[in-house]
Amino acid sequence: MKTLKNSKLVNARNGAIVAGAAVAAASAAWDRTHRHVTRADLTEAQMRVERLSDLRYEKDVIAAIDAGLLAEWGPFAFLGFESAAEMAAEAGDTIFVVVERDEEGPHARGIVQTLLADVHGNPELLEAAYPNFRALTARETWKASHHHGGDTAVLLQITTLSAAGERGGGIGSLLRNAVLNMLPKSVKYALTTTPVDGATHESIDFEDTSTYTPAMRFHSRGGANPSHLLPGYKIPEDPQAETSHGRDVVMMRYERDEEGNWPAKRPPMRVRSLGPIEERLLRTGRRLRIRGVHAPRRLHLPAMHAPHVGLPHIHPATTLSALKRVRIGRHPEPEAPIMAETLAVAPEAIAAEG
Repeated sequence: MKTLKNSKLVNARNGAIVAGAAVAAASAAWDRTHRHVTRADLTEAQMRVERLSDLRYEKDVIAAIDAGLLAEWGPFAFLGFESAAEMAAEAGDTIFVVVERDEEGPHARGIVQTLLADVHGNPELLEAAYPNFRALTARETWKASHHHGGDTAVLLQITTLSAAGERGGGIGSLLRNAVLNMLPKSVKYALTTTPVDGATHESIDFEDTSTYTPAMRFHSRGGANPSHLLPGYKIPEDPQAETSHGRDVVMMRYERDEEGNWPAKRPPMRVRSLGPIEERLLRTGRRLRIRGVHAPRRLHLPAMHAPHVGLPHIHPATTLSALKRVRIGRHPEPEAPIMAETLAVAPEAIAAEG
């Protein structure tokens, strides 16, 4: 009886095939278990919510975001980064943009800047970990958000970039609701850093809705409750710098219910989820497409003569006999028959071909 070592089924070639198939299967399984939502098509609004990281090579979109954030938030526009492009590269996975596409290309209509923290929806824990807005948006915080995530999404800033949208009833609320419902199930809470505009923190009474600012009412309509006041939380690095928003901050709190639903109604949308491997491949393809690198549509191979004219003719029986004598790592036996021989072709056949 042949041993398993000498069996024809166990050899270097088959072993490599089995190992490659096992690696591919394991990679596919890991990719499926790590899928996450990357975008959402808003079916009624004819717009799409995409991550900023997926738009980083759309130069016109990044330029519009850059200008819009700078006009709205001044020194806090890019949340610790130098530009929208750098923010997209370093923190774009948790920053969402609502995009409208037409014949002229994509147009950014709104953006919500978020990060993840593991504070269990407790605003006091968030304040203890990050005593001011600059600490909350430091590079180290973004790295922790990217690598470790958390059960709480921090909605840092919501900005509409189109005059057609009004924050509270248009693009702002649509974007907020879509983003909340795109977050993974592991995120159970959301806290906002809403600036107190046109008032002071002393004038805010959580029990009296008439004292709420317009931004507080915007979140209240989405199902959030005021939970914490932070006087002087959002002071720029240069205290003399002018900003169009208040320096006091109120944290509004969202929470999923027992069934895992957010109080903010999910808009009609189709979501797309990808695994890390598939996402990396698609992102590489998108980058090459935007840079103008395209695969050839057809391979142009050199013309070849008819294969049976003046070329070796293979004898199947002779070839099979020779292959049976071949062993990996050894030369064929000396008495192995010739694998191919040239057959004479009648002149009439050549004339018929030509």
